[in-house]
Amino acid sequence: MVPNPIGPECIRVTKVYDWVVLTNRDRNKVQIPEECFAAIEDARHDGNTITATCSEVAGTRSCDFIGATPANMPNVPGAQIVSLAFHVHIRVIFFCNGAPLPGCNFVVPVSFMDEVILCFPEGTEINCNIFDVQCTVVLNQMLGDMVVLDVTMCKDVQVEAEVKLEVEAKFCGPRPVIPIEEDGFVCPTPRFPQQCPTFFPTLNCNCQGAAEFNGEASILVFEDGLGGGTTGNLDLTALVCDQCTLTNSRVQVSYIDTLGPTPIGTPDADIDQSFTFTANDILQPSCTTDPATGLVTGLTATGTGVITPAGGAPENATFTLTLTDADPLGDTASLTITSPSLSVTIALTLAANPGLEVEVGDCDRFPV
Repeated sequence: MVPNPIGPECIRVTKVYDWVVLTNRDRNKVQIPEECFAAIEDARHDGNTITATCSEVAGTRSCDFIGATPANMPNVPGAQIVSLAFHVHIRVIFFCNGAPLPGCNFVVPVSFMDEVILCFPEGTEINCNIFDVQCTVVLNQMLGDMVVLDVTMCKDVQVEAEVKLEVEAKFCGPRPVIPIEEDGFVCPTPRFPQQCPTFFPTLNCNCQGAAEFNGEASILVFEDGLGGGTTGNLDLTALVCDQCTLTNSRVQVSYIDTLGPTPIGTPDADIDQSFTFTANDILQPSCTTDPATGLVTGLTATGTGVITPAGGAPENATFTLTLTDADPLGDTASLTITSPSLSVTIALTLAANPGLEVEVGDCDRFPV
């Protein structure tokens, strides 16, 4: 028997340098052919019911690379703004009382232009495709001889190059789209296209955690220096590094104040201290390890988001989330949120807040 030992291998592969999924939805006005429009008007005049459908014409999907310009983004070096055009043909059919109308089966082109930030170093190529198209005819928005199509298009965009690699690997997924900023940045010109490690592939987290609470809770809310302790209904959901990546992390809070006695430190009137908060950027968390067992029992995550007070305008905010998983009765979750006019402190314990659920654990990483 020929031995087949496990060892390092050198392979020639198509390497993915960056990967995003884009979605467009738009309403397009399209011209109804003259013969079809006349048939529709005649049918309506006679009191008939007009309906319509639209669907993608098979084999008409296409994607064109338009160009790329450097992006001046210090936090994502090597990034470029790539312009792409996506095209598909849509077939529209009108019906009278469920039967096709003569001359009312026609095809129209639909196109979307996209600009997306990608790691696109010299020597790589753009591979883009449309993987789903949905269409609906909006009959209640017919404008004379024009009809409105509601079209949703889902696209997959990858940056690729053929390289030789010695690797250990895992499955990966697309990263979130990065908002486009102005000005430019010149990419280096490597022998093999140089990776953009700051944003793709995303780094594994060292730990992961989640917390949920929905019920009555006492928290601290200060707005423009006024406020204090308040009791109301708190709905908190936190998910950090699910499956050990930051991609699907989220922190959301909804607080409904129960108006009652004046909070300490406020003028002599009830103040509605309700608010909502949604995180939009979560950084890699720091992990807390039990020295006795070596197990991860807590984490702290920071980031930015948007907080909206009752009756007020949304404000940019920073936050710090700390989770402790100390079974059976020592679970805690604390969250501080700070904006130009608001300061919120939420401190939950399993003893004081029955129903609090906190889970924190280690993440398996590739060996260094």
